[in-house]
Amino acid sequence: MTTADNTGDPPADHAPDDAAQSTSAPELAIEWHPDALRPGFDWNVALPTDWAVLKTHPAQWRRQNERIVDDYYGGKRVPAKVRRALLKSLEDAVAVTQKNRILLTLIHPGVDAEGRIENVSLNLMFTSSSPRLASMAPIRKGLEGKSGTLDELTTPSGNAYVLAERQEQQRDGDSVRDVVSIQAFYPLPSTTWTLVIGATTPRIDWSKSLRDAVIRMTGSVSWHDSPTVDPSDVGSELPNPISLVSYRVPK
Repeated sequence: MTTADNTGDPPADHAPDDAAQSTSAPELAIEWHPDALRPGFDWNVALPTDWAVLKTHPAQWRRQNERIVDDYYGGKRVPAKVRRALLKSLEDAVAVTQKNRILLTLIHPGVDAEGRIENVSLNLMFTSSSPRLASMAPIRKGLEGKSGTLDELTTPSGNAYVLAERQEQQRDGDSVRDVVSIQAFYPLPSTTWTLVIGATTPRIDWSKSLRDAVIRMTGSVSWHDSPTVDPSDVGSELPNPISLVSYRVPK
């Protein structure tokens, strides 16, 4: 993964994409925040190829945020006020990630013509139901009465999960704007772990691309005793999908 470009548009369809992934996935080498929950086994997941990793480790996140902003602007001069706002948005994202013990956050930075922050984020986190095995029942119960739409889907290997999508208003300074949130709740069969993949964007035009990416990411997940997923089985039907590549996540 690298930092995103600064076009502000959804990433174009480019290799390597899901259908071109190698069966030998590279290892995702990240120093996790010490409080982030994660299973005690290796697992695989497809992630966007050109998004920035938001580091949450106490010794690393400030320096990484500076790099994200520098890469976003590519050496161009930028008003100090806008730069501070983008850094503050990343700092706030780090705080939320640490507080909620999110395992991994990926950011596609963005700033509109008026200087408003338009970051698009993807989060991966685990919850544990130990000693009980993970299942769909508590997910259904936890989402009862929630606003938005709920869909029960299955992965290419036949495992069930819930996809939740909602649009809500969020205060942005003195104004209010719409924000789209998409979450997949995937109880990993025969384990005590549920994987939650979430995407949030103030760019409503990103909604279809993010929903598609979350579905493909969920379908790409495999672990020690789960069926191997053929990358072509989680391909996209969109003309310009977010490009994904599989990674092995060590325990």
